[in-house]
Amino acid sequence: MVLHAPWSRNLGGGRVQLELAEEFQLMGHTVEKFDICDAFPQIKSSRLAQFTRPSFATKAKAFVQANAHRFDIIDAHQGNLPFSKQELGFRGLLVARSVGLHDFVDEFHQLERTKWSQKQKGNPVANWLRSWRYKRERPNDIRSFQTCDLINLPNHDEMIYVRDVWGLGDKCVVFPFGLSQQRQQAFAQALSNQRRQNKQVAFIGSWTTRKGSRDWPEIVMRTKAKVPDAKFLFLGTGLSDREVLQDLNLPDDNWIKIIPRYNSEELPGLLSEASVGAFPSYMEGFGFAVLEKLACGLPTVAYDIPGPREMLRFLDSSLMIPVGDVEGFATQLIKLLQLDEDAYNQLSQHCVKVANTFSWSKIAKQHLEIYSQGLTAVKANDL
Repeated sequence: MVLHAPWSRNLGGGRVQLELAEEFQLMGHTVEKFDICDAFPQIKSSRLAQFTRPSFATKAKAFVQANAHRFDIIDAHQGNLPFSKQELGFRGLLVARSVGLHDFVDEFHQLERTKWSQKQKGNPVANWLRSWRYKRERPNDIRSFQTCDLINLPNHDEMIYVRDVWGLGDKCVVFPFGLSQQRQQAFAQALSNQRRQNKQVAFIGSWTTRKGSRDWPEIVMRTKAKVPDAKFLFLGTGLSDREVLQDLNLPDDNWIKIIPRYNSEELPGLLSEASVGAFPSYMEGFGFAVLEKLACGLPTVAYDIPGPREMLRFLDSSLMIPVGDVEGFATQLIKLLQLDEDAYNQLSQHCVKVANTFSWSKIAKQHLEIYSQGLTAVKANDL
């Protein structure tokens, strides 16, 4: 597993391969990883070092060249190995993985510049260097898809894009993200009979424009106007209470709770008193935040974007709101908060049922079936 992010369960990008690796190991396979921390052990030494160090792809290439003979399959994030297998000295199956297509990220940034005028935060020099580095390494994404044997995508919208825009559809497979059996059980145990009465709206995600931070003030205002006793829970914002409340233009009050950071295993408990989920994100690869709220029995409203629609299409189309329709989003939240007990319980049970279909053990087996077929084909072509 190769990834330009930390090997961590608390971060969505790294979590996918980490949890798949655990399933592969349970099935008797050997998995190793090469992540950003392996490439740069002193990654936090200085901010300047982040801009002057070699690219992650350069480090990953050197690692693979030295160790290629030990692996049958290399599963790398998009852009991490933009080299031919001949350059890498690798004769197994080379997979390029998306956990959120960078072209879709760029589309959001274009929308962001036109929809919201905002002064860029942070050090101007650091921002310029970050942008320069991103533009310099951006061609690695398409190159890694062109040189790999197989492209692993998290939703069908990305598959259509890669097929129609890049002409690489014959390489594509779509695999959703999942939850382990242990994780599903932890969420099931967190279900509370009192949750409907709590009228608490839960959001999981960083407090950024892409995740809907600009839309939340109006969502809160409209929801509170119709459901005065509604409460709000913001998890994993990455920003302090003061900063989030300032963006919301709200005073600190007992009906709003903000938890900037938490460990992954704490999430079931944190969601145990929530009533419904909300996820006004503008761009996702898949959306663990939606899947985990569903696993906890929370009917969840989200913008109709790639990723979340992979799950919500099995529930109710009314839970998917046109992107940026803040009024429609709040209206649907209000409807959920006002459901009678029977209707709420029925929908909650359906949420859990849908979430349980996204099982890592099942998804891992499907991965290995496709990967094994690909490996066999690669070896046959070498003969």
